[in-house]
Amino acid sequence: MTDTTFTNQALAGRKHAGVWQLFLGLLAAVTVLPFVAVPVVAHAVPEGSSTLYVYGFIIFLSTNFHVASTGWFFTDREMRGHLRAHPLRYAVAPLAVIAACAAGFQWLGPAVADGIVVVFIGWLLWHYQKQNLGLLSFVAAGTDGVPLSPWERRTLLLTAVAGIAGVFSATQVALANLPNEAARLHELGVIVYLLVPVCVAVAVVKSASLRANRLRLFFFLVGAAFYLPVYIFADPVSAITGSATAHGLQYLVFMGTVSGSGQRSLKPVLVMLAIAGAGALALNYAADAGGALKGLFVGGVMAHFIVDAGIWRLREVFQRGYMRRKFYFVFDR
Repeated sequence: MTDTTFTNQALAGRKHAGVWQLFLGLLAAVTVLPFVAVPVVAHAVPEGSSTLYVYGFIIFLSTNFHVASTGWFFTDREMRGHLRAHPLRYAVAPLAVIAACAAGFQWLGPAVADGIVVVFIGWLLWHYQKQNLGLLSFVAAGTDGVPLSPWERRTLLLTAVAGIAGVFSATQVALANLPNEAARLHELGVIVYLLVPVCVAVAVVKSASLRANRLRLFFFLVGAAFYLPVYIFADPVSAITGSATAHGLQYLVFMGTVSGSGQRSLKPVLVMLAIAGAGALALNYAADAGGALKGLFVGGVMAHFIVDAGIWRLREVFQRGYMRRKFYFVFDR
């Protein structure tokens, strides 16, 4: 990233400038580079190349490894009190979803299993874009301090709708037995995505912060383009893997910060990595299996959506205070 993007405004006179700059640099790199690397590997790297080992490791980190890293919050003393105080959100609902998915895959037949996968894929892409909204909120908090405008939010959520509409045809999952329906959804998604540039323009016109803050504008535009590969590439890998990889690596930047911030040793970070590694291996095994185990995988990832949405809900008092302490270099400007 250049100084055109990372403006002097973002750094001049601020506290913790070095940590802030590192955080931004990592987020920008892991957000943008997957969209370049994935199609290059898919179309230009020959089989047997050592590059594929590096690529495979990055995919491992950005998929089930990042999902399982959420488990670290259950080891954090401060967060555990919050989790215990809200058992419906953090225990009952996740376990119910896992059980329902396992039962659906095991006993209710292919039609129900396919329906669960349709819900899963749609929720997955919505979850990705909600994280992009959160990321943009962090950038806004760390620069001009102006909350996101309604049009910034509308634009990124409309992008999510467009991505969800197009992904089934592009990746040929879930609706593979309904190609005509998937194709019609894809066409609808094109129409929806054509509205996104209009929303971008409205957001820029209505928000002085977007016009003045190039760092904020950069992450906003990246979020608005997050699902363009779904409509650019014909192969499933290039269509969605860049978005999935960027999302997972973004999350690991946040989890590395949360687990390591304010700690006297690396032990919490190592615990997070151990939980993520063990959980990823278990999820990988379940994903490749059939029946109830496949349902456990799908339900486990959905449980991650539920738990994650609660923990990062910064409009609530506890979560806002917790994250402000962890991300002191963002909020203490």
